[in-house]
Amino acid sequence: MQQQREVNEWPAVAIQDSAAGQPIGAFCSTTHTIVIISPFPHALHELVRELTAKCYDVLVFHHLEEQALTALPIDLLIVDATYEAIQPKARPHLLAAPAILLVKGTERLMESTLSSYDDALIWSAAGAESILDRIQSMLLGGGRTPDERVDQVQRKELMVDYKRMAAYLGSVRIDLTKTEFDLLRALLETDGAVLSRQELMDRVWGDQYFGGSNTVDVHVKSLRQKLKDNPKAPTYIETVRGVGYRLAD
Repeated sequence: MQQQREVNEWPAVAIQDSAAGQPIGAFCSTTHTIVIISPFPHALHELVRELTAKCYDVLVFHHLEEQALTALPIDLLIVDATYEAIQPKARPHLLAAPAILLVKGTERLMESTLSSYDDALIWSAAGAESILDRIQSMLLGGGRTPDERVDQVQRKELMVDYKRMAAYLGSVRIDLTKTEFDLLRALLETDGAVLSRQELMDRVWGDQYFGGSNTVDVHVKSLRQKLKDNPKAPTYIETVRGVGYRLAD
């Protein structure tokens, strides 16, 4: 079995060999996507290796146009500016995710370039751990634990990742349709308050939808089946007779 991960790393779930009953490895149940742009990516091999070991998805490019960059599901951008012969560009102005500049030193860099990034970190393979700490701090919004991320919600055994439109029961991913996911999100966001069928229709289908309220019931039934939720003794979705639905206590 792999060594136990430190508490500040993303959760990894052990997989059992069904025949022998022995652990055969681990997979990351939640992750972030980090994009690295470097003219010589091989020089950052140590950083890429450490990031993937800590359950990050890492995409590496020699260069990338801004429009293509904004089309990717990026949680963090890292731009390699360690080569003196190449003057780095300013942070892409269309990018919403935080961005880090890797540098050898800041003396040769234009102030406007430096100030456009959220941070500039001096890179060396020997100092990779401190950079990893800073990356995690930025992704977690200043050092929060993974359970406190604003884009993830934990409810009993259910974990919902809004950014990735993914839901998990324990370590098992649930295959939800977009409508089922939006319905689940609407219930989670009210944190136990009752939502009428009409309110759910407005939130999920929009106020221009003119279908019957039984549409909600059909999708709630399907969602419950996927959550393995018994409507007579609900764990996640409770029926409020004559009104609608709420999160179960």
